[in-house]
Amino acid sequence: MTSTVTRNTGSTIKYAVITVVLAGLSFLCFRAMIGRSGFLWALCLVGGIGLAVFALGSLLAAKDLAGTATCPRCQAALAEIELNHTDEPAFCDKCQAAYLVDKRVLTVLADDYVHPTPVFSAPVTGQTISWPEGCCLCARPATRGVEAKTHDGQTGTNVAVAAAGLALGGIAVRTGGGTTYTMRIPHCAEHDDGAKVEIQSGNDPPLQIRFRSYAYQRRFLALNPKPAKAA
Repeated sequence: MTSTVTRNTGSTIKYAVITVVLAGLSFLCFRAMIGRSGFLWALCLVGGIGLAVFALGSLLAAKDLAGTATCPRCQAALAEIELNHTDEPAFCDKCQAAYLVDKRVLTVLADDYVHPTPVFSAPVTGQTISWPEGCCLCARPATRGVEAKTHDGQTGTNVAVAAAGLALGGIAVRTGGGTTYTMRIPHCAEHDDGAKVEIQSGNDPPLQIRFRSYAYQRRFLALNPKPAKAA
């Protein structure tokens, strides 16, 4: 299922206005450096550079993130999406269909889609993991657990995972100079790169597993739902 991505005039104008404003403020900061020295000169320099960087980011957003399309699955309007290409799948806010954009064509991914790299995130929400049956990449019988680990260099990060050994389904946690999380992810004899573990700052919880297989990620989420927040 596909749909055409077109440029959204409103989003383009919005980002263009933001770019002009930020560029103007950056220019004023650089101009204010004239005749100044010491701390004030450095402050104007840092402010001018920072505003210029944000202006460049807004300009790139106007160029690439001003697309709009209709979700082929639920017909919802998708706003401020990539115009030409997405390296990683994005999701419809209404029906959660995963899609990619290439050359202004939005394509909803097939249920058995497998990405070249691990891109489908799933949060680790408990002290143990319930793994779906089969290899996390091809769904054939899993014959081994491939070790994956990630390190959080910020001591004291609140991750709701406790040490549970390295049995399949468990998570090993080591602290000291940060925290290292290690787990074994089911693979068949032919595959060893179906998933990776990482810390995603700002996520709740931050410990995430990213899969190449879209189908396996959905099965994992069904077995390991995120706990509902207390009212």
